[in-house]
Amino acid sequence: MSSLTDEQRKMIEANRKAAQAKLAAKLALKSTPQQAMSNNNQCTLSKAGLVVSPSPNGKSVRINYNHNLQNTKSKPVCGTCELTSKERFTVHVTYHQQLIDTFKTISSKNYDPKTSEWSFLIKDHDQLMISIKPLEPDVKIEKLPHFILKLFKTKEDIETHWSKVDISSIGDDMLDNLYPFQKLGVQFGVSKKGRCLIADDMGLGKTLQAIGIVKYYSDNFPLLIVCPSSMRYTWEEEIRLRMPNVPITGIYVLSKSNEQFIDPAVVITSYDLMSKKKDMLIKYKFGIIIFDESHSLKSEKSARTRVALSLAMQSKQCILLSGTPALSRPIELYSQIKAITRNNFMTPVEYGVRYCNGRETIYGWDFSGATNMKELKVILETQFMIRRLKSEVLKQLPQKIRNVVVLKPENIKARSQNMDDLETMMNNKSLNKMEVRGALLKYFNHTGEAKLPAICDYILNLLKDGKKFIVFAHHQKVINGICDVLENNETYYIRIDGKTSSEERKCVCDQFQSEDMYRVAVLSICAANSGITLTAAKLVIFAELYWNPGILTQAEDRAHRIGQAETVTIQYLLAKGTADDHIWPLIQSKLSVLNKAGLSKDNFKDDSTTVINCSTKLKQMNILDFLNDDNDELDENDLKFLDEVEESQCKRPRKC
Repeated sequence: MSSLTDEQRKMIEANRKAAQAKLAAKLALKSTPQQAMSNNNQCTLSKAGLVVSPSPNGKSVRINYNHNLQNTKSKPVCGTCELTSKERFTVHVTYHQQLIDTFKTISSKNYDPKTSEWSFLIKDHDQLMISIKPLEPDVKIEKLPHFILKLFKTKEDIETHWSKVDISSIGDDMLDNLYPFQKLGVQFGVSKKGRCLIADDMGLGKTLQAIGIVKYYSDNFPLLIVCPSSMRYTWEEEIRLRMPNVPITGIYVLSKSNEQFIDPAVVITSYDLMSKKKDMLIKYKFGIIIFDESHSLKSEKSARTRVALSLAMQSKQCILLSGTPALSRPIELYSQIKAITRNNFMTPVEYGVRYCNGRETIYGWDFSGATNMKELKVILETQFMIRRLKSEVLKQLPQKIRNVVVLKPENIKARSQNMDDLETMMNNKSLNKMEVRGALLKYFNHTGEAKLPAICDYILNLLKDGKKFIVFAHHQKVINGICDVLENNETYYIRIDGKTSSEERKCVCDQFQSEDMYRVAVLSICAANSGITLTAAKLVIFAELYWNPGILTQAEDRAHRIGQAETVTIQYLLAKGTADDHIWPLIQSKLSVLNKAGLSKDNFKDDSTTVINCSTKLKQMNILDFLNDDNDELDENDLKFLDEVEESQCKRPRKC
């Protein structure tokens, strides 16, 4: 029998209930109100918090649950600003009622119901940022960068448009030879004080426009022209033709590193020789510089780019020419913009973070991505670059028609065990990127050999039509195989690869252009994608692919350029079950980035493209339909690797 008194029993019971109440309170702080009330406690919610009962003294225990909610409230609403035209910018942000109410107070506000975004005049940028300030820290909007405001905020609408610039000083003989759009290109260059990028489509006469700008600033001679080595003598011929006042003895074409020049009017050199003769060139202080195919300066870390930038900084005029200023990604534009602006632009990190989705990793900054492409396009087109497409400015120039030719499977050389192993490696997600990289390059090499019998069979059928055509290939084994077929069929042809000298190139091109007996031009993709005109052909065949879309489109336009009077057909010979399955999606991925920045008009997926199956009738389909869906997944490392391979391959032209 218990010896506890009634008073002691009441005290024990009261302590027990007090312990229960404390436990319930702890559980309530760690759970939602609904979970707290689901326990065997009598709980109620109030504005002040959660009430748990009973308590030892018969009163409820109040828990400040609202305080706990405040500590776990949602993150602030964050947004960014992006320039979308030379007058307006857009705010990218999620819904927030108070923020929208603030937007409505800005006089230049404009709401786009399609995108659910608000835009404003640039002149109201600071006013908007001040109005948003009271909403912090619940709302955080990243301002437009200072360099953008500096470029656009101070520009007045009354500023004379560059199409009104007087360029009559270049002479009637020059003006009479310019198409209207080429005249506008010269005016644009003069309006930018001779520091600009002419990025017209291939074949629209960038060389002629550059010479027009040079003639306007002829008082600032001497002139330095830096171009691919194969184009040095083409430039010399153009200077002699377009600028007869320049004495022939004053034009120096450098071909060896030990050559010197004395009191020149014009010096023409290659990018490689520019690096080797940097001290001599920098010391001479050229007043005007032309960088032809300026995408050669895409890497700021390369020796040639560092020399080019040093030369650009000290010149009064700096004219860049490229139909493909960025071959793969926006970071390739930075060094070119830097040359134009004399470094008075953004730092590499600012540019990389803003336009290349820059991310700092343990290995340094990664600028392989693409962001704010609309803004970059506006900056380029209003400040530094003029770019016109054939379809926009030269209606009389016929369009290109692209075909994909799926080669007959029975003519593809039997797959080796090596190819099977490499295919397996390409699809093995567990391998590291170096292993996958090596596999893709080896697979690409094997693919050329495997496709060669089918390529030769296709070319034999083309010879029956009796028309001229161009064949591009990459590997020497493939080029040699095509040439053997032509010789065996007693067909006259020209060949240009990495071993062909500049003088030979011009000679054989003239033969192909003027002599009917030369039926075929066999060209290396890497060595002959620019600097030559072969408009005598109406058909261009790509026997092999190449991972850089800019190189492919440049190569296409050897036939599709000024002087072409007929429609040009481009055919890509692809083989299922080879490296082609992997390279096509990579090409498309790169083109999609360039399209967003306004740096490419090409799209190998468009509806006008046809796929020709050699064993069946012609049928309309998407260019990638013949690929397996699981091959369309792209990895940024793949894109980086292909760029590295491209650079290493093209540094050795004899292996192109």
